[in-house]
Amino acid sequence: MKITFPKIGLRTIKTAIAVFLCLLLFPNEPFFACMTSVFCVQDTVSNSINMAINRGLGTILGAIIGLTFLILCRFFTYEIDIYPIRKLLVYITIAIGIIVVIYICNLIKKPGAINISCIAFLAVTTVHAFTDPIFYATNRTIETLFGIFIGLLVNKFISPPNSNKA
Repeated sequence: MKITFPKIGLRTIKTAIAVFLCLLLFPNEPFFACMTSVFCVQDTVSNSINMAINRGLGTILGAIIGLTFLILCRFFTYEIDIYPIRKLLVYITIAIGIIVVIYICNLIKKPGAINISCIAFLAVTTVHAFTDPIFYATNRTIETLFGIFIGLLVNKFISPPNSNKA
């Protein structure tokens, strides 16, 4: 029995080069640059441009809306002394912000930017654990797995997409 391995294609090599360049240009914090480069190396230049536009616009839009909501959130919840209520109001504000982000992306006819806009929005508006790196890594992994699980459940049981559509 002969085992054959797939060839390493040009797109794979170009992706590795893009990541390498990001590592050189951003040695302290390369993650987002590397990740974006992986997404932007597409099968055609046209697709790469479309992906770059969606990622760039989405990041800018999500960050601006996130910053705006964060300022509003801090302004309106600053005077509330009851921590659980203040926290709940922040969560409600963030949830409303997600609606605004998705609505604006649809309004400007850029649905391909929705995901990255929401990610940028959440990156600006949510608080990450800054204590122990092991705690942060574990917490982040659990949050990601939980998010995947919730997303799958919502997609499966709340108005599921028709899998028969072409």
